[in-house]
Amino acid sequence: MKRQQAGFTLIELVVVIIILGILAAVALPKFMGLSTDARVSVVNGMSGSVAEAADMVHALAEVQGKTGATGTVTLPDATTVSVVYGYPDGKSGGILAALQDAPAGPSPTTATNNFPFIFTSGAPATFAYAPAGGSAISSTGCVVDYTAPTNTGAEPTVTSLTGSC
Repeated sequence: MKRQQAGFTLIELVVVIIILGILAAVALPKFMGLSTDARVSVVNGMSGSVAEAADMVHALAEVQGKTGATGTVTLPDATTVSVVYGYPDGKSGGILAALQDAPAGPSPTTATNNFPFIFTSGAPATFAYAPAGGSAISSTGCVVDYTAPTNTGAEPTVTSLTGSC
């Protein structure tokens, strides 16, 4: 009578474990950098959003004749945005109000799932990336800076800093 094999031999198991170890050693470094790349992409996306919001407000300011040193522009959704030389200023009533997904009211002090940035007004105004409900990853290296223009004909400066993401 023939005896049938009921499982794997020790050699077969060792070979499978070695193959899985080699695959893990090759694949793991590729996946380790993905979270950093994702944070950099989020910050760069926010930089584009800030620049587009500033351009949108400027177009409305031109139409509404509000390109002086100070003023306000009313967006189509009835949001009022404070402007300097036709662009949003660096305060929560300026560039933060111009962003459609930004929380209404005062500057967000914690990030949320809908808006993963902590806003600090000033010159420059900063949007620091933070995981939802957490603190900023870096106050200087994972941020978008927005500087409003300081004279007629000047444009705002939007800079994304991703060195510490």
